[in-house]
Amino acid sequence: MNIEVDDREIVPLNEFELGWRFEKTHSPNISESEKKQIQPVSEMESKRLNKVIDYFEQEYNLREKFTQTDWISANAESDEKIERFRNQLELTLEKWDEEIIITWHRNITLKTTKEIFIKYWTDFLYPSSDDVTLISEKTNWVMFYRHFEVANIWTKTSEYLKAE
Repeated sequence: MNIEVDDREIVPLNEFELGWRFEKTHSPNISESEKKQIQPVSEMESKRLNKVIDYFEQEYNLREKFTQTDWISANAESDEKIERFRNQLELTLEKWDEEIIITWHRNITLKTTKEIFIKYWTDFLYPSSDDVTLISEKTNWVMFYRHFEVANIWTKTSEYLKAE
């Protein structure tokens, strides 16, 4: 199953509720070309996408075709911990090269590349406030981030990857 974003529903980053996270004051290293790869969607499109994402947020819908990691520390209190989580993401998701959809709430969603997310994950996932679901466009993996700085990744099992 693929989740397709209607490109007509992409809105400017500066109009996005969480767009401030990618401004130079918060993310000084992000380039303009990288910011163009962060594509927020309209509230209407976000709600439409979340109707599909809802299915993948139910653990009983994942158990048959996916395997999960243990909860992984997603702590950003030091460069070492940031890099450790980044390395775990790269290792777990290395076989998939597809864009991802990130949703914070039913009406706050965007599309970006896996590379942009991994590079700037601390701008996408804020401790203490964010409970976030990330899903690959081809639904090969789903990640759940919780505000107490842990993440759990479900990846499609090889037998179901071959069947598609």
